[in-house]
Amino acid sequence: MEIQNKIESAASVTQCLHLGRSGERCLRAALEDGFCERHGPDAAWRFNIVARRRLFAVLLAAAVLWPILVDLYHALHH
Repeated sequence: MEIQNKIESAASVTQCLHLGRSGERCLRAALEDGFCERHGPDAAWRFNIVARRRLFAVLLAAAVLWPILVDLYHALHH
């Protein structure tokens, strides 16, 4: 009984429709639109938000640490 339920539930889950560069299929489960959450139509927007946040964090860290790095550089080379 349990094996049949697992097989039926596995069969009802559809695979993502995204194809890679070599034609390989994405192995993640598809959402209603046929694509997984990584390859869906709004995935690029979500990635851009994450990329912008990371870029902002790196620039903020560089701005905060810049005076310390400049002082360290001057101390080592003078």
